Amino acid sequence: MRRWWVWVLGIAVLAAGLHYAVHFPWLDTWTTLTHADWTLLAAAGGINLLSLACKAWAWQLLLRPLTPVRFRTAQAATFAGAAINSVGIAMSGEAARVALLGAWDGVAAGAATRSVAASRIVEAAALGIFLLAVLGGMVTEHWWRLLGAGLALVTGAVALLRWVPWLRPSDDGKRWTAVQLAGPLALGIVSWGLQWGAYHWSIVASDVPVTPTLSVLALVLANVGGILRLTPGNVGVLQGAVVLALAPLGVEAARAVAAGLALQAVQVLPVLVIGIALVGRHGLRELGRRREVEAG
Repeated sequence: MRRWWVWVLGIAVLAAGLHYAVHFPWLDTWTTLTHADWTLLAAAGGINLLSLACKAWAWQLLLRPLTPVRFRTAQAATFAGAAINSVGIAMSGEAARVALLGAWDGVAAGAATRSVAASRIVEAAALGIFLLAVLGGMVTEHWWRLLGAGLALVTGAVALLRWVPWLRPSDDGKRWTAVQLAGPLALGIVSWGLQWGAYHWSIVASDVPVTPTLSVLALVLANVGGILRLTPGNVGVLQGAVVLALAPLGVEAARAVAAGLALQAVQVLPVLVIGIALVGRHGLRELGRRREVEAG
């Protein structure tokens, strides 16, 4: 009986989605995309890559207390994981990061998984601080309250990483220190700032009016709505976030969807190319090593 209702609900949702897709003004969306500023989109793509590089660097710093990991390995695993997230769902990209660390630098799965969980907590705290900083630039009379909220976020993240047994760097009671977490947190804030720039420039490049505040709103909506990653690369979720963020300006849905598609291309295509190249290069190296061993 329950399965029957699930099928009915699924069919109803699919029918509604098809009805909406058929009647959506796709021609207006295509026209907006064809008139996009490709120079700005290229700049947004570069900023997005820098944001991902900062994220990888922060992850490598979190890995240091656990196990020695090369800087280039953390970078390569992060880009490869992001590429897999572009075509996969759920936590496939994070699982790939764990597997690649083990394959490339011999990192134990437990340590790698622990570091990924720690990086997520640091990224959440960094996002909170970034949003408070943006809000502080708009509301200057209550800066002390925002400062207090930022300190509370940092304290909460540090306390969580230091006191939850599973999240500690090792099983012998050793804890993360504030100094060890300061670098990843700072890099996380920089990463979110760069990602904000990628969002803003991608929307502006699509000739869609947007304010910095609304581009921040699109960033938050896309990341909150895509926590579970129900679609590959958050397709649909990202476009919906842009549509909702631009609604206060009265931007038509077709133009907002075009901006969301441009942003999706900026985030996915360069990372996908780099990720495939990195994994393919490693595969060729491993093949060469095996042939050398067999020849020996």
